[in-house]
Amino acid sequence: MELHQLRAFLGVRDTGSATAAAARLGVRQSTVSAAIRALEQELAAQLFHRVGRGMSPTPAGHALVGPARRILRDCGQAGETLAAARRGGQLELAALSTVVSGPFSSLVSTWLGAAPGRAVRVRDLDREDAVAEVLIGGTAEIVCTRLPVSPPVDGALTVLPIGSWGWRVAFPPNSETVPEGAVTMRELSAVPTVLVAAGRNSSLERATARTPLSAAVVADQREARTSLMLAGVGATIVGPRLAVDAAAAGAHVRPLDPPFTQSVGLVFDPARLSPVARGFIAAAGDSDEGGAGG
Repeated sequence: MELHQLRAFLGVRDTGSATAAAARLGVRQSTVSAAIRALEQELAAQLFHRVGRGMSPTPAGHALVGPARRILRDCGQAGETLAAARRGGQLELAALSTVVSGPFSSLVSTWLGAAPGRAVRVRDLDREDAVAEVLIGGTAEIVCTRLPVSPPVDGALTVLPIGSWGWRVAFPPNSETVPEGAVTMRELSAVPTVLVAAGRNSSLERATARTPLSAAVVADQREARTSLMLAGVGATIVGPRLAVDAAAAGAHVRPLDPPFTQSVGLVFDPARLSPVARGFIAAAGDSDEGGAGG
């Protein structure tokens, strides 16, 4: 099995055709086709269904995706294994967009600052239920997501909590009536609010289900909530980091009563971590800091 064969295989799997894979890899289409044929002969398995000009993975092809990605990643890091302790190479992560600005970003910043020359690639985890899929498929070595993980991961995967944050309520700068202290859900339900599309069933989302809020705007873009709130559309619920930005822009920020917190953590397979990823997990385990979320 040759590395160029695995690159050709993943190129076809990701693009859907040998022609597109060849364009991505900068080689001839015949080179890609020959690599796939040789790989299928060596493995004694058909890796793709060939339909017209397209190619889709067979069950054997799907099974090869994760191992192929890990082999190429490990080979790419092999020359830097001895330097991993001081420099680290590149780390492949995936993170839910709603947790990137919390303890995760603090951890990444600390880890990068400890050894200049390290690099991190953070891919988007677009679905909370895709954690195991991303890890098994080899797209990333470590996933950062909300806790508890839903659906629960199997015993082969480890979950490492890295911190939590408390939610706040931000009222527009021009609000005429703002509570002096903590805001109850009943008080919040009486004012227009800017909400984001519902996610997983967190404690905060369960509370808003019990006491429905008066939604002035429901946005898919979580980043839009602060801008809409500052424009006077309505109050919104934010994490501490966005709460600081909102207060600096003139918003009235209050805690929630009762308080609601969100925990986040890392999910990974200890048996499949590269030296770089093991160093990151060790740093996460040593860190006692909690970060502020969005």
